[in-house]
Amino acid sequence: MKYLAPALAVSLPLFLVGCQTTNTLYDWGGYDEGLYEYYHDPVEAKEFPVALESHLAELEENGQKPAPGLYAEVGTFNLKSGDTTKAVAFYRKEAEVWPESAPLMNALIQNLERQDHEAGVNN
Repeated sequence: MKYLAPALAVSLPLFLVGCQTTNTLYDWGGYDEGLYEYYHDPVEAKEFPVALESHLAELEENGQKPAPGLYAEVGTFNLKSGDTTKAVAFYRKEAEVWPESAPLMNALIQNLERQDHEAGVNN
């Protein structure tokens, strides 16, 4: 019994700290669940790219910084749907907000612009 009080005094604060919820640095907007559904059942999850794009617009309106890669992801969704212009715009936003992604984003943009130019020359 004499060891119970010190054991509780030590373990109770540790237990309470362990129950604390963690705050995330960025608002991902349900990205992980949505992406899982998108790949698991693409027919049912076709609204995911639209939801992700509106989430980014909401973050911009509130002056918040989106999570790394979200602009690029929306750009890739647009590229898959055939909207190269919109894809390039999102790739540029990604490079602007996350400078460490600029080399990759710029390479993607240059490749897409070159493809568009070559397609225009061949037509």
